[in-house]
Amino acid sequence: MSTADPTAVPKIAWSQRMAGILASSIALPLIFEILLALLGGDPFNFGRAAVTVVVVGFAAAGLYLFRPGWLNMQRARATFLVLAGLGTALHGFLVTAAFDLFDNKELVQDVVGMTTLVLGVTTFAIGCFYFRVEDVQEVIENPPTTKVPGEEIAVSPVAGVYQADSSDRALLEACRDALSVERLHYLALYEPPDTDPTAPAQRVFSVDTFEQARYRVRQLSAHQRRELYHAQGDRVVELRRSLDPQLAHLHTGPLVRLVLDVEQGAIYYYEISRNPSRHLVAVTLDQDHVYTTDAELEMLKGKLRRELGLPRS
Repeated sequence: MSTADPTAVPKIAWSQRMAGILASSIALPLIFEILLALLGGDPFNFGRAAVTVVVVGFAAAGLYLFRPGWLNMQRARATFLVLAGLGTALHGFLVTAAFDLFDNKELVQDVVGMTTLVLGVTTFAIGCFYFRVEDVQEVIENPPTTKVPGEEIAVSPVAGVYQADSSDRALLEACRDALSVERLHYLALYEPPDTDPTAPAQRVFSVDTFEQARYRVRQLSAHQRRELYHAQGDRVVELRRSLDPQLAHLHTGPLVRLVLDVEQGAIYYYEISRNPSRHLVAVTLDQDHVYTTDAELEMLKGKLRRELGLPRS
């Protein structure tokens, strides 16, 4: 089992990528300015170009240096889109209904035009970011994983709980496809029984790669290790359940993710949905991939929520 320092894994935060896209979008108004100078015969307006570079450049630098959390970014994005929509609507109103404001008033024209230009460039950058990395909250540069041969994947549906003719089948297939030789080695889905959504969650199915020779240990057979994880999975879900009231006084909301970084890999807990309460318990057996596996689980969570018809959380 490898024990290299996992902090050596190169990690690129979403804010750094967003900063790069935003900074590169500065080229758009500069190109427009050059085209205006060439086609209209007007001299290059260094003032307009400088305002755009400064405003957008400072925004990109702030994102890169301060690396705000994803939740803060979601709130900032919503606020910006509201302001961008209002600003664009106001600009359209002024151009159509109050066009006399622009007659021989270069200052008003420049202020309104530059405000709309900056809003447009920033909106363009946000759109490019979500188009490119929609499924990734924190993008981590990893080498590609190796798919596990089908005969080395154990699928363990729970009789009487797993329903092959429901969404359970799509969820199981998504979990099975997420397994890899290097990172994800065990996944189990938990949810309450249909008859009583308030009852404690029970395991619906699990998939694992314990048949691989690479991760076998002398003390345990693949079957024994699987049964131990089945037993401990219930306790991990219950641990989250017991921690919620203990953390309630912090007013930070329910616990949605838990990472138990052990000496040989890590055990993960993810909340998939709240009503009904679905949970995912996962395991990596390689200490080198604790962080990279966490990122893959975040993407898997998004896929499972889509399969359930839920919005991305």
